[in-house]
Parts: sequence; structure tokens; C-alpha cells
Amino acid sequence: MVSQQSTIRRPVEAGPPGAREPAGQGQVDEAGGACPADGRRQVPGLPVRPDLDGILADPDAPSLVFQPIVDLRRGVTAGYEALARFGPDPRNAPHLVFGEADRRGCAAELEARVLRRALAARDHLPDRCFLAVNVFPHLLSSPEVAAVWRGADLSRIVLELNEAVDIERATGLTATSQELRDHGAFLAMDDVGSGYAGLRQLTHIRPDFVKLDASLVSNIDDDQVKIALTELVGGFASRLNGWVIAEGVERVQELTMLVALGVPLGQGFLLGRPSARWQELDPAVARRIRLLSARSDRSSRIVSLMEPVRISTGDYGRCGQVPGCPPCARSPAPSDDAGSPSPGGRPEEHAEEHAEEHAEDHETLRGDGSGGGTAIIVSNRCRPVAVRLAGGAGGREPQRIPTSLFALPDEPVTEVARRAMTRPAGCRFDPVIIVTEMGRPLGLVRMERLMLRLADLSAA
Repeated sequence: MVSQQSTIRRPVEAGPPGAREPAGQGQVDEAGGACPADGRRQVPGLPVRPDLDGILADPDAPSLVFQPIVDLRRGVTAGYEALARFGPDPRNAPHLVFGEADRRGCAAELEARVLRRALAARDHLPDRCFLAVNVFPHLLSSPEVAAVWRGADLSRIVLELNEAVDIERATGLTATSQELRDHGAFLAMDDVGSGYAGLRQLTHIRPDFVKLDASLVSNIDDDQVKIALTELVGGFASRLNGWVIAEGVERVQELTMLVALGVPLGQGFLLGRPSARWQELDPAVARRIRLLSARSDRSSRIVSLMEPVRISTGDYGRCGQVPGCPPCARSPAPSDDAGSPSPGGRPEEHAEEHAEEHAEDHETLRGDGSGGGTAIIVSNRCRPVAVRLAGGAGGREPQRIPTSLFALPDEPVTEVARRAMTRPAGCRFDPVIIVTEMGRPLGLVRMERLMLRLADLSAA
């Protein structure tokens, strides 16, 4: 990512930590990458421009390091972001290299190298984790970059759309985005809250993840305006069924506020620095996150109202049965262990484990949609597209309605109710679909139960 200038000086590593971002202020990260504090500052006696020719001539360049992305509800690593590094030479700081490549018209070649290495690294990811990698949106359809992803399986990959350039330059991005999703990728909008990455861009892309810019996270515990903006972005992302990732988490006070605000994912030096290894979360930090989350009353979370139901592919063909997908990991046989994760699982299984304690006496089954009863209908990649409601008394036919609202298991009941009641009148009282961080269905919540719980919370 390209560092954005701000009146608030933020840590360069986490503001934002992308493939084009130095790893720290005037430091060297664990992999030995150069980390100047400011891209415009040059070391005396060194050439002004990076050694792009040498980099392009090196078949092993760039190398990758990985920074953890942490579940701020459960205190576990949900994924990693792949960051490009070009060695210890200060001239070759990532944002300088990519800037020079863009100036000389060879950014697509460099972009393709990063994406190719990220796909190779994805195959060695820890279980239940995803891998995020930065891409310039206007280069996605270039021949060099398209040749990497068009024939690839992009499952467990999150493509962060880098907003160093206006998204309007990326012609045909809507169609390209759909094609990327068809290949299994998820999309993230980077640096929301700074530069070009505003709410208007969210409406164009409708991302699966929204990365909150580090300038909004810095000192958020002592700034009511930043708190309000975080709530605004979070609410907007939720209406688009996207999850927020807070970048640049460096202080315990910032972490505490983000957990209190219900931000689901975080990234920053406090949670883990870039490393050539797949780092595990510090146990002390993990315990702190779980303690902060535990302060919330369990009954105030939407998962307590979840009703496990049948999962059906309907008329969308055969389910892909992706390893790690909660419904697909459950067996239809009552004697099997419902919800057992498969090897090579994904981050969404973390959310499933939360839901299982509320579904011990139920099974989530896969089917072809021919049976009766209430069911969540999914596409062939197990993404909810509709709900089939069982027919009522008098022989009424089952009703099929499109999905209109998704929620994570640990979202507050009050927040889900607020979002539900701001839906269009025609779907305002439709069920809420409970999904994992990656959009896989776990069950549903009927609005009648949601309203009753609100009344109980109000009385309490």
C-alpha cells in the first residue's frame, strides 16, 4: 500500500500494512526489509530512485512477510496479510518500488509476481486462516495480472483493493470483481477513511471486508469523532454484509475501545509484526481480548437466538462442499460429530465453534431443496442467497424469499435489530441469516424472537 499523509502521524507499518507499505518507522522488520519512516526522505549519498531494474532482473524478488489479522471477539488469528519486501536497501522500500514501477509502466509485472507468490504461500497457511494480498484495482484486468488469477483457485484469498489511485480508473471493475468472486476470492476495500477510499467507493465494490484506516484507529480511545466515524463505517459495511478490519492497533487502550465498539477484526503491532513465519497470537494478548469480549452479556449476542436449519443448494446445482465450510463439514448422519472441522479448514470455523454450543441438539444438513421445512438456500459456493420458509397451517405452500441481512454470531442483538428495522418495508421482518466471518451460513434468527429479546433487554 502507499502511505497516506495525514495531520495525525500514524505508525507506517500499520497505516495501512499493505504490500507497498514499509513495516515500521526507520526500522527493519523480522524479515530484514527496509523500513524508512517517510517515502520522500532519502539516505544521503544514495540514488533518489529505487533499483527497479535489479529487482525485475531478480527472479526471487519480491519476498513476502506476513502480518496477523486477529479475531477481536475470540482472541485467535483469523488470517494474515502478505506484504512484499525487496531487501534491506532503503532505496527499495515497498511503496517507493511500486511507485517507480507505476511511473515506468511495469507495475502490472510486479503486481503479478506478488499475487503469484501469495497464491503459493496460501497453500501453506495454518488451518482456519485466510490470506490477504494487496492489488491495484486498475491492474486486475491487465494481461500480466489476469494471467495469474483467471486460471487459479482463489479460495482463502482476500484481495485488498489498494486505493492509491481513484477507483474510477479501474474500468470494468464491477464485472472483474464478480469474476474474482466466482473463482473463490473475497474482496476488501483498503484504507477506508483516508484518500480516495470513501463511502462512495464502498457502493461500487460492495466488499466482503472493509479495512478501517489506521489514522482513525490511532488514539480512538480518546476521540469521540473517531468513535463516531468507526461506528458509521461499521454500520455502512454491515448493511453491505461486509466485515470491518481495524488497521494500526498499537495500544491496549485502542484495542479495548475497538472490542467495545464491536469491530470484528484487527491488525497492528500490538497484535503481531510482519514476519517471514506464520506467527501465533501472543497468549497474553489473546487472554486480554477474550476477557474484554466476556464483559458483554451472552444474552445480548444474536447467536443466542439462532435457530439451526437445513442448508440447501436449491436449484443452484451441486454444493462445492468446500473443506472447512460449517454446513458441509456436518454430516447428515445423527451419529456423526456435527460441526467437526475438516483438515485445511478456514477462518469461518472459529465462528462455527461459537454457534455449536447453541446447536448441540440440532443438525445442520445439506440437501437438494426437495424436502420440506425451513431452509437456507445457498449457491454452489455455500453463500446464502435465499430462505425457504415452511408452509403454515391449512396446507400453505412454502415461501421462498431472498436474503436481505446477514449477521455474525457475536453481534449485539440491539445492533442487528437496528439494521433489520432499517431494511425496506417489504423485507423488514424477514429472518436474519447468521454467518461466519467468511459468509458461510450457520442458521437464522426469526424477527419474532429478536423483538421479544429486545423487550427483555429493555425491561432488564
